[in-house]
Amino acid sequence: MADIFHEIQEDMRRERFRGLWNRFGVHFIVLVVLVIAGTAGWRGYVAWQDSKARAGGDQFYAALETASKGDHKAAIDALNQLVGETGGGYAILGRFRVAAEQATAGDTAAAIAGFDAIAADGSVPVLYRNLAHVRAGYLALAGSDPKAAAARVSSLAGEAGGPWRQPAREIMGLAAYAGGDLATARRYFTDIIGDADGPREAAERARIMLSLIQAASGPVEVRPAPATGNGS
Repeated sequence: MADIFHEIQEDMRRERFRGLWNRFGVHFIVLVVLVIAGTAGWRGYVAWQDSKARAGGDQFYAALETASKGDHKAAIDALNQLVGETGGGYAILGRFRVAAEQATAGDTAAAIAGFDAIAADGSVPVLYRNLAHVRAGYLALAGSDPKAAAARVSSLAGEAGGPWRQPAREIMGLAAYAGGDLATARRYFTDIIGDADGPREAAERARIMLSLIQAASGPVEVRPAPATGNGS
C-alpha cells in the first residue's frame, strides 16, 4: 500500500511540474539564457578592458623608450595617439608626458598650454589638475614670467595639508624673489622650512634661497621644524 501512495505522490509531483513547465518553461529558458549571456558579456567586457589597459601600458612605455633616444617628436606623436585611443589613467598620463616632452624639446609655450589644458579639464581628477597647475607654474618661472607662475599656484600655496602646497610655496617664493619682493619671498621659504611634513629637498632649497635673501636684505629668522616631523 505504501508503494501505491508513493507512486501516486510521484505522479502528482510530475503533473504539477508539467503544469508549471507548460506555463513558465519558455520564460525559464529565456531567463537562463539571459543570465548566461550577461555573465559571458561581463567577462568579455572585463577581458577587453584588461587588454586595453595592457595595450595602453605597452604604448606608453614604448613612447618613453623613444623619448629616451632623443626623438621627442616621435614620442609626442605616439603619446598623442595613445591619448586619442585610450581613456582613464593612461590618457591622463599621456597628456602629462606630451607636455613634458614639449618642454624638453624646447617648446615651452606648447608645454604650458598643455598643462593649462589639463588643469582646466573638469573630467580630470582635481589632484592631477592641481599638479598641472604646478608644472605650468615651474615652466612659467623658467620662461621669466613670475606673475603668471604665481597666478597658477597661489591658491595651492595656502592650502593647509594640501599635497602640492610645498611646490606651490616654492613657486610663489621664487616668483616674489624674481620680482624683487624679498619680504614675501622670505615668508614663503620660511613656511617651507617650518613645515615638518614637507620634503627635505624643498627645505634645503628654501634654506639656500633664505641665505640669498639674507645677503641682500639682512638676517633671517628661521622657525625650526617641530620635532615630530619625519620628512619625505
